[in-house]
Amino acid sequence: MFSSLSGYAQQAPSDTSPATLHTQSNIVLLDVVVTAGNKPMHGLTQDKFQVFDNGKPQQISSFEEHQPSDAPVVAKPLALDPNIYTNAPEYIVDSAANVLLLDALNTPETDQQSVRQQMIKYLKTVAPGTRIAVFTLASQLRMVEGFTTNAGMIVASLTGKDNAQPSTVLSPDFNSQLADQANVADSLGASPLAVSSMQQFLGDLTSFQTDLRVRMTLDALQELARYLSSVPGRKNLIWFSASFPLSIDPDTTLPSEFEVLRNYSSDVRLTDSMLSQARVAVYPIDARGLMVPPTSEASNAIAKSSLGLPSAMSNAGGGRHGGGATGGRAVNNSAGNAAATAESKTLLQNMQEHATMQQVAEDTGGEAFMNTNGIKEAIEQAVANGSSYYTISYSPHLENFDGSFHTLKIKVDGQYETAYRHGYYAEDLAKAKVDPVESRRMMASALQPDSPPLSELLFKVRVQPADAQSTTTPATMPVHMAKGTLMHYVIDYGVPVHSVNFTTTADGVHHAHLEFAVIAFDANGKKLNFVDQNANFDLDAAHYDQFLKYALPLHQEIDLPAGKASVRIVVHDLINQHVGAIEVPLLVLARK
Repeated sequence: MFSSLSGYAQQAPSDTSPATLHTQSNIVLLDVVVTAGNKPMHGLTQDKFQVFDNGKPQQISSFEEHQPSDAPVVAKPLALDPNIYTNAPEYIVDSAANVLLLDALNTPETDQQSVRQQMIKYLKTVAPGTRIAVFTLASQLRMVEGFTTNAGMIVASLTGKDNAQPSTVLSPDFNSQLADQANVADSLGASPLAVSSMQQFLGDLTSFQTDLRVRMTLDALQELARYLSSVPGRKNLIWFSASFPLSIDPDTTLPSEFEVLRNYSSDVRLTDSMLSQARVAVYPIDARGLMVPPTSEASNAIAKSSLGLPSAMSNAGGGRHGGGATGGRAVNNSAGNAAATAESKTLLQNMQEHATMQQVAEDTGGEAFMNTNGIKEAIEQAVANGSSYYTISYSPHLENFDGSFHTLKIKVDGQYETAYRHGYYAEDLAKAKVDPVESRRMMASALQPDSPPLSELLFKVRVQPADAQSTTTPATMPVHMAKGTLMHYVIDYGVPVHSVNFTTTADGVHHAHLEFAVIAFDANGKKLNFVDQNANFDLDAAHYDQFLKYALPLHQEIDLPAGKASVRIVVHDLINQHVGAIEVPLLVLARK
């Protein structure tokens, strides 16, 4: 199983391009939450439900109710030999699994701490057996705890040191300072051109920061969708965030009002489609709690400038600027206009951020919680409602997979509220469009340390030291990273054929295109070494049948310095863009 490739693989050309991930299914699964007065309704029968696909009634193929009290099914772990690892998922399947995502990328640091405290309160009273995983998002998505029923373990992770952290992109204090400088400059009589240039710079900077936050957030949500797609059943993603706006409107206060224009709706909807296909319902909770009107948080600079005081003098208690009542009134008017403009922009941004939360929740069958300080109660409601649901399946009998979006509607007899995903894209995998940029971004996420394991593409891998050699400056280790004696490791793969997307040409040859990557990190997350290799598998019928009984092999080697390390191992199907990933901890011992 772990022999080298021999003659069945060759180096792929450097411009090999993967296909974008799409969805094709003749069976549609729908998880439906039915509530009355925010309480889940149990005991409804199939005849109470009607399903419509693009307005056409559908025949229900299967119907099942799920409750929090459903008996768990324990997955039997695979028996593996020493030094052999697999990314095959191992889970205890409940009625539903719950994922807590702490979003530091989009949330002010002070609000993060409040969310953690509320989460800890919830976890101390959580019902026994509730299965929870915890992730964080800052510069990347990180898995804090995999699925566990041990609430105490999660509490310990949340109460560790340096948990709250400033956003790598969101800089409200810095942006506020820039806005204050523009307002003060205006009040001090700076030229209109200078003031407008400062305002344009601030608008451009804010738009650029928002672009980064949106892309990083959607990448993280897509990575979660890939991870959770291998977890059976429904998953409730409870997303603690201040979110990001669905769009940025033209700003008439700027010289170039359309330069800041943005709209992220289509990108959000595509991400929602991936989450829905993985049976993930998103429950966004605004981490800022009850929103305070912006006027009560007017910046010090604006407040001081309204008194005729420049910021540099305000703390010294000295002197009026501008002299005379007329100068003071002019400054007051300018500061008042600035405060009104700032308040209007803040209110609009909050509305757009809440619109994002609403859209993500509605698209995936979850529920958004905003303008509430009862974060603990919001978590309880999300878990309770998300664990009580009905699963419905039907066959849409599509004549063709043309990539169009199909809207879904469910009617339930009675006075109930319902939550479910609102549609799906019907696309043909064979006609999927190539998107190499998206592929590189996906691989970059999969290779990050502490990222979740991925099981879209299954494999086994053996990681062990080479039998004999040790060297000081091997060819596989960048010289600037080589310090002291290095250990030579060998990595052998076995990839089941059924996990790989093969295409067959007219001559009967089966073709697959895979990428194999290994990246090593030290205990502090610093990169140590990296190996990446593309391989084409071109198998005639006899060899294809042979590998059906075994697995596709590949052999790689990498050098590591002594000490604690981890290797992130990723296999990437370049045809359908499926990814498998696993992280293996190592204690590298120097040879005596």
